[in-house]
Amino acid sequence: MPYAMLSSSVDPKKMGVIMGIFNMFIVIPQIIAALGGINFISGLIGDEAINAMTVAGISLIIAGFCNLLITNKNAITYQPEAL
Repeated sequence: MPYAMLSSSVDPKKMGVIMGIFNMFIVIPQIIAALGGINFISGLIGDEAINAMTVAGISLIIAGFCNLLITNKNAITYQPEAL
């Protein structure tokens, strides 16, 4: 869904560059976690699983509010003819 929301609000001439940068925001944190970043985070928030769930929940709420910044309403509106 994030790719669909982004692709409908980006200039088609810059689509490849913007989608590549967006993909890096997904892949780089995964690489950091795989290389041992999880040890750093667990030292930062603690070893209890509830702490990780709290951070995830807060991040989800922030992401939800960031969707309010989308000015192109067609990016988040269901359009069956586009499928």
